Amino acid sequence: MKKPTIINQLYSYIEKAYGYNNPVLLKDICDAFPDFKRGTIRESLWRLVEQEKLIKSKNGVYGLPNPNRILKTPILSFEESINKIYIENDDGTIVGYKSGYFIANALSLTTQTSCVYEIFSNEVANKKRMVQIKNFRVIINKPRVVVTNDNYRLLQVLDLLNDFDKYSEYSLEESKELLFEYLNNIELSNGEIELIVNQYPKDAQIRFYKIGGSNAFVHK
Repeated sequence: MKKPTIINQLYSYIEKAYGYNNPVLLKDICDAFPDFKRGTIRESLWRLVEQEKLIKSKNGVYGLPNPNRILKTPILSFEESINKIYIENDDGTIVGYKSGYFIANALSLTTQTSCVYEIFSNEVANKKRMVQIKNFRVIINKPRVVVTNDNYRLLQVLDLLNDFDKYSEYSLEESKELLFEYLNNIELSNGEIELIVNQYPKDAQIRFYKIGGSNAFVHK
């Protein structure tokens, strides 16, 4: 029996492990096939793209289009792509978070939205820069502290407080309860919170302690 080609092996694995229209990272494929050289895998994936069996969202990110799709242009979810790349690992570990107008809008502090996503992630090695994922612009940046499942909500709030007048349509006093509710039951001690807050500019620190600081919501 003829042994499947590398291209066929990769396609079969992606189809079974990821299904259609879900983001597939080059680094994950390399981890799944340690006996293959990275260059060989990259070339094989590119061959699949040329054959229209695979779509490329951005460098290092691919997706398997549904062969039964009605639309000629395959769709790879933008949200799924950024979550996979920057926000959450497959095991549920949080490694990044959305900031700026996204979280301000989610907390009902503003009705404004932005066509540009702002993301802080442990997966970002360099300083702030703009990347293009499909037709969306994403500003990615390295976080001030390592993002974890326990601290990402606090980091989002501190980002808001750092430039509060820009993101909120309400006063700090009016917004206090919404912020408290979002931070309720975070799994951080007073000492851990203080270390994180100290990594932010003075304006963010002052606003944080002005609304009550860690005493307002810590339940650990």
